[in-house]
Amino acid sequence: MTKRFFARQWKRMIIMSLFILLVVLSLEIGSMSDIGMMAAIRGDENARLVFVHSRLPRTIAVVLAAAGLSVAGLLMQAVSRNKFMSSTTAGTIDAAALGSLLPFIFFGQQSGWVQTLFAFVFALLSTLLFTAVINRLKIREVVYIPLLGMMYGGLILALSTALSFRFAEVGAMEFLQQIYLGSFARLGDFRFVWIVSIPLVLAVVFATKFSIIGLGADFAKNLGLNYNRVVMLALVIVALISASTFVAVGPLPFIGLIIPNMATSFYGDNLKKSIVDLMLFGAVFVLLCDIVSRLVMFPFEMNVSVTISVVGGVVFMMYLLRGMYGGKLRRRKATVA
Repeated sequence: MTKRFFARQWKRMIIMSLFILLVVLSLEIGSMSDIGMMAAIRGDENARLVFVHSRLPRTIAVVLAAAGLSVAGLLMQAVSRNKFMSSTTAGTIDAAALGSLLPFIFFGQQSGWVQTLFAFVFALLSTLLFTAVINRLKIREVVYIPLLGMMYGGLILALSTALSFRFAEVGAMEFLQQIYLGSFARLGDFRFVWIVSIPLVLAVVFATKFSIIGLGADFAKNLGLNYNRVVMLALVIVALISASTFVAVGPLPFIGLIIPNMATSFYGDNLKKSIVDLMLFGAVFVLLCDIVSRLVMFPFEMNVSVTISVVGGVVFMMYLLRGMYGGKLRRRKATVA
């Protein structure tokens, strides 16, 4: 027990050290390379303005968005009991995009609060629908569910694209292209990223209950837990995180899919003990991708969604192939038995 405790603390110290190092690097890197933290500390007014209005909000946005999407992916996996589920493989992000597009088409340019509200409602309804369909299908092969989710998200994206073509005269196509651009450089109003902190607190408070529903409905009900209510709370948290991050910074693919798998491999499956470590793990991953995106074309910047897609795609394929191989191996053992 003591050995396991010290191992966990050692891993936590490593991830905390990496997190602090990457936060400092994120604050130091910018197109104005002559401005750094030391200049701001010494009282340079230009450096202070750059830090307060640009670099600090951007870094906080990276941390909150990464932590939120990591937790959202973990909750989706607990609800579905499938390691390949996330907001990007269940159509949640595409539904949030459709929810952001509709008020623009029918009411014109709206505030971020209105966009977030519509994105949240559509993301929640879409996730509820997909979860209900998956539960009825009772698919045994876990790798098929994210593939179905991608097809489902593709249908929603196709609908959004068709609507943007239909209402091209009001600028719907340009608006859709803009909101699908995942970048922290386009961060406009920082208030919408702060919304993520609310569902993160709820996820920490109810971490034990979310761990229990991941063991199945029967097990949760035997412990006296209201299974449907907890599942609904988890899906509300997922939809709120997905909507607020999408409106603020655009889509960030694969985070909710690969980070929970990587973190549970590193820390274990105990959600209550590892949820903060999961947030730090996700923040480290996205901070690293963001720094690479800012340096690869310095002083210009590549969209962070491109970097995340490349790295996340490779990791996802590794987990997908491992899942398919594991399924075949289990079937082979069952046949032999």
